[in-house]
Amino acid sequence: MLIPLLLLVSLGPTSAPAAVQATGDDPPVRVWFNSDGNYAAGDRAKVYAKSADDGYLLVLRSDGAGQVRVLFPLDPQGEQRIVGGKKYELKSRGGREAFIADDTSGHGTVLAAISKSPFRVDEFVQNGRWDFQALSDQRVRDDPESGLLNLVQRMRASGEHFDFDVATYVVSEQYSRGPYPYLDAGPGGWGYDPWWGYRPRIGLGLWYGPRYYHGYRRGWRH
Repeated sequence: MLIPLLLLVSLGPTSAPAAVQATGDDPPVRVWFNSDGNYAAGDRAKVYAKSADDGYLLVLRSDGAGQVRVLFPLDPQGEQRIVGGKKYELKSRGGREAFIADDTSGHGTVLAAISKSPFRVDEFVQNGRWDFQALSDQRVRDDPESGLLNLVQRMRASGEHFDFDVATYVVSEQYSRGPYPYLDAGPGGWGYDPWWGYRPRIGLGLWYGPRYYHGYRRGWRH
């Protein structure tokens, strides 16, 4: 049986993203993409997030070059608090999709963290905007998941616990869903994504492309 969804409500660029009602048992936090995280170059990617309980949300994206962007909140002074049990689509400025899939390396990583206290972001702000140079360090380029987690830990309130979820996406010029003139699949055709790989994940088996994996784990407490 299909469950009707509430109409999305626009809340502005620095407020919480649009929300729709969701039901069922949920992990502490979840992040996922449209199209199962498989994109052709130039596609507009939609990103969704949901937490089981009310809390403060932070969502970071690292592209294949290790450049980090904050998907939520859009501005450092933006509202971080979200309502538990609701599905949020994370929007970029102007109400557009979260980002354009233009990663030259063919893949990227998104991490969502939820906490009972607001994240402290002053270290990563310059002139009232996100400081992308401070966010994009060598650790993120070497290991995106570990690097993004390190950034979240630096932003969490002192002694505060957080939960997190990680999802990866794939960008391929051979994976077509429409009449892209620079693809070999042909107008309206589908191309095969040849990208394939694996990465060991302790206690969670292997991760294979072009699919994306998201697992629910507890954040670190010190």
